[in-house]
Amino acid sequence: NISQDIIRNLIIPIPPLDEQIAISKKLSKKCDMIDTLIDEKQALITELESYKKSLIFEAVTGKRKVC
Repeated sequence: NISQDIIRNLIIPIPPLDEQIAISKKLSKKCDMIDTLIDEKQALITELESYKKSLIFEAVTGKRKVC
């Protein structure tokens, strides 16, 4: 069991405010980069799905030969 006294006496290190701000900015930049990559990959998936549908349509209608 963890009592309130134990929790009350815990020492939690907190970095200085300028370091917290630097960490926050770095994390924001990384998150923006990740969001950009996700958007690019999602666009590629959409493009490939469209290409797949057109290939299936061409195969079904006889415009493309299937080996």
